[in-house]
Amino acid sequence: METQCKVVRMRYALHNKQDASELRFRTLKALWAHVRANDLCSEETDVADLAHARRLPSPRFEIHDIDIDGVVRVEARAPPPNVE
Repeated sequence: METQCKVVRMRYALHNKQDASELRFRTLKALWAHVRANDLCSEETDVADLAHARRLPSPRFEIHDIDIDGVVRVEARAPPPNVE
């Protein structure tokens, strides 16, 4: 009997720049859910445009997008995707 193993790729990582640790997530939505639930973000506004405040990760964190070959693209302080 042949056994198949499904490999789950963790595409995104929340990297803590202070202690060089990271948490990995399958989706960007899951990463942002963790950021919001643990109060790891801040809201930044432009005084002239208060209606469009954006949430950004705390400055001590950056979001890593890891491609299929393991190459990391850094998305420092990227806003969350438009998903709820």
